[in-house]
Amino acid sequence: MSLEQAAEAADVEQQEMARGVLLKDEQGIVMAVLPVSHVINFHSLKELLGRTLEMSGVNGMSEQFSDCEEGSIPPFGSLFGIETIVDESLAGLSKVYFEPGSHTTLIELGGTDFGNLQKSARFASFSTSSHDLKVRQAKEQGGPIVLPEVEGLTPLAEVKKRIEGLYKLPAMPEMARRILKLRDDPNAGAKELASIVELDPSLAAQVIRYANSPLFGYAGKLDTLQEAIARVLGFEAVLNMALGLSAGGTLRNPPDGPLGLNAFWKHATYCAAACQMLAKMMPKGKRPKLGMAYLTGLLHNFGFLMLGHIFMPEFFLLNKMVAANPETPITVLEKRMIGMGDAQNVLSMGHAEVGAWLMESWEMPEELIVSMREHHNADYTSEYAVYAQLILLANTLLKGHDIGDADSDEISPAILEALGLEEDQVIEAMVEFMENSSNLDDLASQLAA
Repeated sequence: MSLEQAAEAADVEQQEMARGVLLKDEQGIVMAVLPVSHVINFHSLKELLGRTLEMSGVNGMSEQFSDCEEGSIPPFGSLFGIETIVDESLAGLSKVYFEPGSHTTLIELGGTDFGNLQKSARFASFSTSSHDLKVRQAKEQGGPIVLPEVEGLTPLAEVKKRIEGLYKLPAMPEMARRILKLRDDPNAGAKELASIVELDPSLAAQVIRYANSPLFGYAGKLDTLQEAIARVLGFEAVLNMALGLSAGGTLRNPPDGPLGLNAFWKHATYCAAACQMLAKMMPKGKRPKLGMAYLTGLLHNFGFLMLGHIFMPEFFLLNKMVAANPETPITVLEKRMIGMGDAQNVLSMGHAEVGAWLMESWEMPEELIVSMREHHNADYTSEYAVYAQLILLANTLLKGHDIGDADSDEISPAILEALGLEEDQVIEAMVEFMENSSNLDDLASQLAA
Protein backbone atom coordinates (compact mmCIF):
# COMPACT_ATOMS: atom_id res chain seq x y z
CA MET A 1 0.00 0.00 0.00
CA SER A 2 1.35 3.44 -0.96
CA LEU A 3 1.42 6.39 1.45
CA GLU A 4 -1.34 8.02 -0.59
CA GLN A 5 -3.50 4.93 -0.20
CA ALA A 6 -2.61 4.67 3.50
CA ALA A 7 -3.69 8.27 4.04
CA GLU A 8 -6.99 7.66 2.27
CA ALA A 9 -7.65 4.42 4.19
CA ALA A 10 -6.95 6.12 7.53
CA ASP A 11 -8.95 9.25 6.58
CA VAL A 12 -5.84 11.39 7.00
CA GLU A 13 -5.18 14.56 5.00
CA GLN A 14 -2.23 14.05 2.65
CA GLN A 15 -0.64 17.32 3.77
CA GLU A 16 -0.41 15.83 7.29
CA MET A 17 1.32 12.64 6.10
CA ALA A 18 5.13 12.90 6.08
CA ARG A 19 7.24 11.12 3.47
CA GLY A 20 11.01 10.59 3.62
CA VAL A 21 12.74 10.66 0.22
CA LEU A 22 16.39 9.62 -0.11
CA LEU A 23 18.53 11.77 -2.41
CA LYS A 24 22.20 11.55 -3.29
CA ASP A 25 25.20 13.23 -4.88
CA GLU A 26 28.95 12.63 -4.74
CA GLN A 27 29.00 13.94 -1.15
CA GLY A 28 26.56 11.32 0.09
CA ILE A 29 22.93 10.79 1.07
CA VAL A 30 20.35 13.40 2.10
CA MET A 31 16.81 12.70 3.29
CA ALA A 32 14.17 15.20 2.21
CA VAL A 33 11.03 15.09 4.36
CA LEU A 34 7.86 16.56 2.91
CA PRO A 35 4.11 15.93 2.88
CA VAL A 36 2.71 13.22 0.62
CA SER A 37 0.69 15.99 -1.04
CA HIS A 38 3.86 17.77 -2.24
CA VAL A 39 6.67 17.16 -4.75
CA ILE A 40 10.32 18.20 -4.45
CA ASN A 41 11.60 21.33 -6.20
CA PHE A 42 15.18 20.34 -6.98
CA HIS A 43 16.18 23.87 -7.97
CA SER A 44 15.21 25.09 -4.51
CA LEU A 45 17.21 22.28 -2.91
CA LYS A 46 20.26 23.23 -4.95
CA GLU A 47 19.99 26.85 -3.80
CA LEU A 48 19.50 25.80 -0.17
CA LEU A 49 22.20 23.13 0.06
CA GLY A 50 24.55 24.02 -2.76
CA ARG A 51 24.27 20.42 -3.96
CA THR A 52 22.95 18.89 -7.17
CA LEU A 53 20.91 16.03 -5.76
CA GLU A 54 19.17 13.18 -7.56
CA MET A 55 16.85 10.38 -6.55
CA SER A 56 18.43 7.56 -4.60
CA GLY A 57 17.09 4.47 -2.86
CA VAL A 58 17.91 2.15 0.02
CA ASN A 59 20.46 0.13 -1.95
CA GLY A 60 23.66 -0.07 0.07
CA MET A 61 21.86 1.21 3.18
CA SER A 62 20.47 -2.07 4.47
CA GLU A 63 22.18 -1.62 7.85
CA GLN A 64 20.48 1.69 8.58
CA PHE A 65 17.04 0.39 7.59
CA SER A 66 17.40 -3.26 8.57
CA ASP A 67 14.26 -3.12 10.74
CA CYS A 68 12.13 -1.50 8.03
CA GLU A 69 9.95 -3.12 5.40
CA GLU A 70 11.01 -2.53 1.81
CA GLY A 71 9.79 0.85 0.62
CA SER A 72 8.79 2.07 4.09
CA ILE A 73 11.31 4.50 5.58
CA PRO A 74 10.57 6.59 8.69
CA PRO A 75 10.92 10.32 7.90
CA PHE A 76 13.61 10.88 10.53
CA GLY A 77 16.90 10.68 8.67
CA SER A 78 18.87 12.21 11.54
CA LEU A 79 18.03 9.21 13.73
CA PHE A 80 19.74 7.02 11.11
CA GLY A 81 22.79 9.26 10.77
CA ILE A 82 21.55 10.82 7.52
CA GLU A 83 21.61 14.55 6.80
CA THR A 84 17.97 15.65 6.73
CA ILE A 85 16.05 18.64 5.43
CA VAL A 86 12.36 19.04 6.34
CA ASP A 87 9.92 21.06 4.30
CA GLU A 88 8.45 24.04 6.15
CA SER A 89 4.94 22.99 5.15
CA LEU A 90 5.19 20.36 7.93
CA ALA A 91 6.09 22.96 10.55
CA GLY A 92 3.28 24.30 12.68
CA LEU A 93 0.90 21.39 12.04
CA SER A 94 -1.07 20.22 15.06
CA LYS A 95 -0.36 16.59 14.14
CA VAL A 96 1.79 14.65 11.68
CA TYR A 97 1.35 11.05 10.49
CA PHE A 98 4.02 8.71 9.16
CA GLU A 99 4.91 5.07 8.58
CA PRO A 100 7.42 3.82 11.18
CA GLY A 101 9.04 1.35 8.79
CA SER A 102 5.94 -0.81 8.33
CA HIS A 103 3.34 -0.52 5.56
CA THR A 104 0.58 -1.67 7.91
CA THR A 105 1.16 0.87 10.69
CA LEU A 106 0.63 4.63 10.92
CA ILE A 107 1.84 6.73 13.83
CA GLU A 108 0.31 10.05 14.82
CA LEU A 109 2.57 12.58 16.51
CA GLY A 110 1.74 16.01 17.81
CA GLY A 111 3.36 18.70 15.70
CA THR A 112 5.65 19.73 18.57
CA ASP A 113 6.81 16.16 19.15
CA PHE A 114 7.47 15.72 15.43
CA GLY A 115 9.54 18.90 15.46
CA ASN A 116 11.51 17.75 18.51
CA LEU A 117 12.49 14.55 16.70
CA GLN A 118 13.74 16.69 13.81
CA LYS A 119 15.95 18.99 15.93
CA SER A 120 19.07 17.95 14.03
CA ALA A 121 17.36 18.56 10.70
CA ARG A 122 17.14 21.77 8.72
CA PHE A 123 13.71 23.25 8.01
CA ALA A 124 13.28 25.10 4.71
CA SER A 125 10.83 25.51 1.83
CA PHE A 126 11.69 23.25 -1.10
CA SER A 127 8.45 21.64 -2.32
CA THR A 128 5.43 22.33 -4.51
CA SER A 129 1.90 21.29 -3.55
CA SER A 130 0.06 18.94 -5.90
CA HIS A 131 -2.75 21.51 -5.79
CA ASP A 132 -0.44 23.89 -7.67
CA LEU A 133 -0.06 21.30 -10.44
CA LYS A 134 -3.69 21.69 -11.47
CA VAL A 135 -4.28 22.89 -15.00
CA ARG A 136 -6.29 26.11 -15.21
CA GLN A 137 -8.59 27.28 -18.01
CA ALA A 138 -8.82 30.90 -19.06
CA LYS A 139 -12.04 32.46 -17.74
CA GLU A 140 -13.54 33.14 -21.13
CA GLN A 141 -15.49 30.27 -22.70
CA GLY A 142 -13.15 28.07 -24.69
CA GLY A 143 -10.11 29.97 -23.43
CA PRO A 144 -6.68 28.38 -23.64
CA ILE A 145 -5.46 25.80 -21.15
CA VAL A 146 -2.93 27.29 -18.74
CA LEU A 147 -0.40 24.67 -17.68
CA PRO A 148 1.23 24.83 -14.26
CA GLU A 149 4.86 25.88 -13.90
CA VAL A 150 6.93 22.76 -13.29
CA GLU A 151 10.44 23.94 -14.02
CA GLY A 152 12.68 22.89 -11.17
CA LEU A 153 10.72 19.79 -10.24
CA THR A 154 13.19 17.56 -12.11
CA PRO A 155 16.76 17.00 -10.84
CA LEU A 156 18.94 18.52 -13.57
CA ALA A 157 21.98 16.31 -13.06
CA GLU A 158 19.78 13.24 -13.24
CA VAL A 159 18.23 14.34 -16.53
CA LYS A 160 21.67 14.82 -18.07
CA LYS A 161 22.93 11.47 -16.83
CA ARG A 162 19.83 9.62 -17.99
CA ILE A 163 19.85 11.24 -21.41
CA GLU A 164 23.46 10.13 -21.86
CA GLY A 165 22.50 6.59 -20.91
CA LEU A 166 19.13 6.59 -22.64
CA TYR A 167 20.31 4.56 -25.58
CA LYS A 168 21.13 1.66 -23.26
CA LEU A 169 17.57 0.46 -23.41
CA PRO A 170 16.35 -2.48 -21.31
CA ALA A 171 17.10 -5.86 -22.82
CA MET A 172 14.23 -7.93 -24.14
CA PRO A 173 13.23 -10.66 -21.67
CA GLU A 174 14.48 -14.11 -22.66
CA MET A 175 10.95 -15.53 -22.69
CA ALA A 176 9.80 -12.83 -25.12
CA ARG A 177 12.86 -13.47 -27.28
CA ARG A 178 12.03 -17.17 -27.53
CA ILE A 179 8.39 -16.47 -28.39
CA LEU A 180 9.41 -13.94 -31.05
CA LYS A 181 11.76 -16.51 -32.59
CA LEU A 182 8.96 -19.08 -32.59
CA ARG A 183 6.72 -16.56 -34.34
CA ASP A 184 9.10 -16.58 -37.31
CA ASP A 185 9.16 -20.38 -37.52
CA PRO A 186 6.61 -21.55 -40.14
CA ASN A 187 6.72 -25.09 -38.76
CA ALA A 188 5.92 -24.15 -35.15
CA GLY A 189 2.64 -25.28 -33.62
CA ALA A 190 0.72 -25.44 -30.37
CA LYS A 191 3.05 -28.03 -28.85
CA GLU A 192 6.17 -25.91 -29.40
CA LEU A 193 4.45 -22.77 -28.11
CA ALA A 194 3.16 -24.53 -25.00
CA SER A 195 6.61 -25.94 -24.23
CA ILE A 196 8.08 -22.42 -24.19
CA VAL A 197 5.28 -20.71 -22.25
CA GLU A 198 5.19 -23.50 -19.66
CA LEU A 199 8.77 -22.63 -18.69
CA ASP A 200 7.11 -19.75 -16.81
CA PRO A 201 4.30 -21.33 -14.72
CA SER A 202 2.88 -17.91 -13.82
CA LEU A 203 2.64 -16.91 -17.48
CA ALA A 204 1.04 -20.23 -18.41
CA ALA A 205 -1.51 -19.84 -15.60
CA GLN A 206 -2.39 -16.34 -16.79
CA VAL A 207 -3.08 -17.58 -20.32
CA ILE A 208 -5.20 -20.50 -19.06
CA ARG A 209 -7.17 -18.20 -16.74
CA TYR A 210 -7.86 -15.81 -19.62
CA ALA A 211 -9.06 -18.67 -21.84
CA ASN A 212 -11.46 -19.74 -19.06
CA SER A 213 -12.92 -16.23 -18.92
CA PRO A 214 -16.68 -15.80 -19.52
CA LEU A 215 -15.64 -13.50 -22.38
CA PHE A 216 -15.15 -16.60 -24.55
CA GLY A 217 -18.17 -18.57 -23.34
CA TYR A 218 -16.40 -21.93 -23.27
CA ALA A 219 -18.72 -24.40 -21.52
CA GLY A 220 -16.08 -26.73 -20.08
CA LYS A 221 -13.01 -26.12 -17.94
CA LEU A 222 -9.57 -25.74 -19.48
CA ASP A 223 -6.75 -27.20 -17.39
CA THR A 224 -3.75 -27.12 -19.71
CA LEU A 225 -2.11 -24.62 -21.99
CA GLN A 226 -2.50 -26.87 -25.03
CA GLU A 227 -6.25 -27.07 -24.34
CA ALA A 228 -6.42 -23.26 -24.14
CA ILE A 229 -4.65 -23.03 -27.49
CA ALA A 230 -6.57 -25.77 -29.28
CA ARG A 231 -10.10 -25.20 -27.97
CA VAL A 232 -10.45 -21.46 -27.33
CA LEU A 233 -7.68 -19.01 -28.13
CA GLY A 234 -5.74 -20.45 -31.03
CA PHE A 235 -2.00 -20.49 -31.75
CA GLU A 236 -1.62 -16.93 -33.00
CA ALA A 237 -3.64 -15.40 -30.16
CA VAL A 238 -1.75 -17.26 -27.42
CA LEU A 239 1.59 -16.46 -29.05
CA ASN A 240 0.84 -12.74 -29.07
CA MET A 241 -0.69 -12.79 -25.60
CA ALA A 242 2.34 -14.60 -24.16
CA LEU A 243 4.66 -12.22 -26.01
CA GLY A 244 2.91 -9.19 -24.52
CA LEU A 245 2.68 -10.56 -20.99
CA SER A 246 6.33 -11.64 -20.92
CA ALA A 247 7.51 -8.29 -22.30
CA GLY A 248 5.29 -6.40 -19.88
CA GLY A 249 6.91 -7.84 -16.78
CA THR A 250 10.26 -6.22 -17.57
CA LEU A 251 9.80 -2.76 -16.10
CA ARG A 252 8.46 -1.95 -12.64
CA ASN A 253 6.96 1.43 -11.74
CA PRO A 254 5.37 2.60 -8.47
CA PRO A 255 1.98 0.93 -7.89
CA ASP A 256 -0.20 3.93 -7.09
CA GLY A 257 -1.69 6.80 -9.06
CA PRO A 258 -3.39 6.91 -12.48
CA LEU A 259 -0.13 5.87 -14.19
CA GLY A 260 1.05 3.44 -11.50
CA LEU A 261 1.25 -0.29 -12.11
CA ASN A 262 -2.19 -1.06 -10.66
CA ALA A 263 -4.00 1.33 -13.00
CA PHE A 264 -1.62 0.62 -15.88
CA TRP A 265 -2.25 -3.11 -15.95
CA LYS A 266 -5.99 -2.78 -15.40
CA HIS A 267 -6.17 -0.46 -18.39
CA ALA A 268 -3.83 -2.67 -20.45
CA THR A 269 -5.70 -5.93 -19.84
CA TYR A 270 -9.11 -4.37 -20.45
CA CYS A 271 -7.93 -2.60 -23.60
CA ALA A 272 -6.34 -5.78 -24.95
CA ALA A 273 -9.47 -7.86 -24.44
CA ALA A 274 -11.69 -5.07 -25.80
CA CYS A 275 -9.53 -4.71 -28.92
CA GLN A 276 -9.78 -8.45 -29.49
CA MET A 277 -13.56 -8.36 -29.02
CA LEU A 278 -14.02 -5.39 -31.37
CA ALA A 279 -11.77 -6.95 -34.01
CA LYS A 280 -13.88 -10.12 -33.90
CA MET A 281 -17.00 -7.99 -34.55
CA MET A 282 -15.54 -6.36 -37.68
CA PRO A 283 -16.62 -7.46 -41.17
CA LYS A 284 -14.48 -10.35 -42.37
CA GLY A 285 -12.89 -8.31 -45.16
CA LYS A 286 -11.67 -5.65 -42.72
CA ARG A 287 -10.88 -7.89 -39.76
CA PRO A 288 -7.24 -7.89 -38.59
CA LYS A 289 -5.44 -10.69 -36.74
CA LEU A 290 -7.19 -11.15 -33.40
CA GLY A 291 -4.00 -12.04 -31.55
CA MET A 292 -2.25 -8.94 -32.85
CA ALA A 293 -5.25 -6.84 -31.82
CA TYR A 294 -4.80 -8.22 -28.30
CA LEU A 295 -1.04 -7.58 -28.28
CA THR A 296 -1.32 -4.00 -29.51
CA GLY A 297 -4.03 -3.23 -26.96
CA LEU A 298 -2.01 -4.78 -24.14
CA LEU A 299 1.22 -2.88 -24.83
CA HIS A 300 0.00 0.37 -26.40
CA ASN A 301 0.93 2.42 -23.30
CA PHE A 302 4.19 0.56 -22.64
CA GLY A 303 5.98 3.88 -23.08
CA PHE A 304 4.80 4.89 -19.60
CA LEU A 305 6.67 1.92 -18.12
CA MET A 306 9.75 3.02 -20.05
CA LEU A 307 9.44 6.61 -18.87
CA GLY A 308 9.10 5.48 -15.27
CA HIS A 309 12.15 3.25 -15.69
CA ILE A 310 14.46 5.93 -17.11
CA PHE A 311 12.89 9.20 -15.97
CA MET A 312 11.60 8.30 -12.51
CA PRO A 313 11.28 11.85 -11.06
CA GLU A 314 9.47 13.15 -14.16
CA PHE A 315 7.22 10.10 -14.14
CA PHE A 316 6.42 10.63 -10.46
CA LEU A 317 5.51 14.25 -11.18
CA LEU A 318 3.50 13.37 -14.29
CA ASN A 319 1.59 10.79 -12.25
CA LYS A 320 0.74 13.52 -9.72
CA MET A 321 -0.31 15.94 -12.48
CA VAL A 322 -2.60 13.37 -14.12
CA ALA A 323 -4.21 12.69 -10.73
CA ALA A 324 -4.70 16.43 -10.16
CA ASN A 325 -6.06 17.03 -13.68
CA PRO A 326 -8.21 14.04 -14.68
CA GLU A 327 -10.08 16.03 -17.34
CA THR A 328 -6.95 17.23 -19.16
CA PRO A 329 -5.69 15.02 -22.01
CA ILE A 330 -2.58 13.16 -20.95
CA THR A 331 -0.83 14.15 -24.17
CA VAL A 332 -1.18 17.81 -23.13
CA LEU A 333 0.24 17.17 -19.66
CA GLU A 334 3.18 15.06 -20.76
CA LYS A 335 4.30 17.59 -23.36
CA ARG A 336 4.73 19.97 -20.45
CA MET A 337 6.38 17.36 -18.25
CA ILE A 338 8.33 15.05 -20.49
CA GLY A 339 11.01 16.67 -22.55
CA MET A 340 12.13 19.54 -20.32
CA GLY A 341 15.69 20.79 -20.67
CA ASP A 342 18.17 18.30 -22.16
CA ALA A 343 15.47 15.67 -22.58
CA GLN A 344 13.39 17.77 -24.94
CA ASN A 345 14.71 16.50 -28.27
CA VAL A 346 14.42 12.88 -27.20
CA LEU A 347 11.04 12.84 -25.49
CA SER A 348 9.08 15.65 -27.08
CA MET A 349 6.50 13.16 -28.40
CA GLY A 350 5.90 11.56 -25.01
CA HIS A 351 5.06 8.00 -24.09
CA ALA A 352 3.82 6.90 -27.52
CA GLU A 353 7.11 7.59 -29.25
CA VAL A 354 9.20 6.21 -26.39
CA GLY A 355 7.23 2.97 -26.37
CA ALA A 356 7.61 2.60 -30.13
CA TRP A 357 11.33 3.28 -29.80
CA LEU A 358 11.75 0.44 -27.32
CA MET A 359 9.70 -1.96 -29.44
CA GLU A 360 11.89 -1.13 -32.45
CA SER A 361 15.01 -1.90 -30.43
CA TRP A 362 13.48 -5.25 -29.47
CA GLU A 363 12.58 -5.94 -33.13
CA MET A 364 8.95 -6.43 -32.24
CA PRO A 365 6.28 -6.76 -34.98
CA GLU A 366 5.80 -3.65 -37.11
CA GLU A 367 2.06 -3.66 -36.35
CA LEU A 368 2.85 -3.17 -32.66
CA ILE A 369 5.37 -0.40 -33.28
CA VAL A 370 2.98 1.57 -35.51
CA SER A 371 0.00 1.18 -33.18
CA MET A 372 2.08 2.33 -30.21
CA ARG A 373 3.22 5.41 -32.06
CA GLU A 374 -0.20 6.36 -33.46
CA HIS A 375 -2.70 5.28 -30.78
CA HIS A 376 -3.58 8.90 -29.92
CA ASN A 377 -3.72 9.95 -33.58
CA ALA A 378 -7.30 9.71 -34.86
CA ASP A 379 -6.18 10.95 -38.29
CA TYR A 380 -3.69 8.15 -38.95
CA THR A 381 -4.82 6.06 -41.94
CA SER A 382 -1.63 4.50 -43.27
CA GLU A 383 -0.30 0.95 -42.88
CA TYR A 384 -1.59 -0.98 -39.85
CA ALA A 385 -3.96 1.89 -38.98
CA VAL A 386 -6.60 -0.68 -38.04
CA TYR A 387 -4.75 -1.53 -34.81
CA ALA A 388 -4.40 2.11 -33.74
CA GLN A 389 -8.08 2.64 -34.57
CA LEU A 390 -9.11 -0.37 -32.49
CA ILE A 391 -7.14 1.02 -29.54
CA LEU A 392 -8.75 4.44 -29.95
CA LEU A 393 -12.23 2.92 -30.02
CA ALA A 394 -11.54 0.54 -27.12
CA ASN A 395 -10.16 3.36 -24.99
CA THR A 396 -13.12 5.60 -25.82
CA LEU A 397 -15.52 2.87 -24.71
CA LEU A 398 -13.47 2.15 -21.57
CA LYS A 399 -13.49 5.86 -20.70
CA GLY A 400 -17.23 5.52 -20.17
CA HIS A 401 -16.43 2.99 -17.44
CA ASP A 402 -13.71 5.15 -15.81
CA ILE A 403 -10.84 3.07 -17.19
CA GLY A 404 -7.90 4.40 -19.17
CA ASP A 405 -6.62 7.71 -20.50
CA ALA A 406 -8.85 8.52 -23.49
CA ASP A 407 -9.48 12.23 -24.02
CA SER A 408 -13.24 11.68 -24.26
CA ASP A 409 -15.96 9.03 -24.19
CA GLU A 410 -17.49 10.40 -27.41
CA ILE A 411 -17.24 7.73 -30.10
CA SER A 412 -15.73 8.91 -33.39
CA PRO A 413 -17.99 8.23 -36.41
CA ALA A 414 -14.88 8.18 -38.63
CA ILE A 415 -13.26 5.44 -36.55
CA LEU A 416 -16.47 3.39 -36.58
CA GLU A 417 -16.70 3.74 -40.36
CA ALA A 418 -13.07 2.73 -40.82
CA LEU A 419 -13.63 -0.41 -38.75
CA GLY A 420 -17.02 -1.25 -40.28
CA LEU A 421 -18.82 -1.06 -36.93
CA GLU A 422 -22.00 0.66 -35.66
CA GLU A 423 -22.24 2.77 -32.50
CA ASP A 424 -25.20 0.89 -30.97
CA GLN A 425 -23.46 -2.40 -31.74
CA VAL A 426 -20.22 -1.53 -29.91
CA ILE A 427 -21.97 0.08 -26.93
CA GLU A 428 -24.13 -3.01 -26.42
CA ALA A 429 -21.09 -5.28 -26.76
CA MET A 430 -19.19 -3.19 -24.23
CA VAL A 431 -21.94 -3.53 -21.63
CA GLU A 432 -21.77 -7.33 -21.92
CA PHE A 433 -17.96 -7.17 -21.93
CA MET A 434 -17.87 -5.28 -18.62
CA GLU A 435 -20.34 -7.73 -17.05
CA ASN A 436 -17.92 -10.59 -17.80
CA SER A 437 -14.65 -8.86 -16.93
CA SER A 438 -13.85 -10.17 -13.44
CA ASN A 439 -11.09 -12.44 -14.78
CA LEU A 440 -9.40 -9.38 -16.25
CA ASP A 441 -9.17 -7.84 -12.79
CA ASP A 442 -7.44 -10.98 -11.53
CA LEU A 443 -5.00 -10.91 -14.44
CA ALA A 444 -4.24 -7.21 -13.91
CA SER A 445 -3.59 -7.77 -10.20
CA GLN A 446 -1.13 -10.56 -10.99
CA LEU A 447 0.74 -8.44 -13.52
CA ALA A 448 0.96 -5.49 -11.12
CA ALA A 449 2.10 -7.59 -8.14
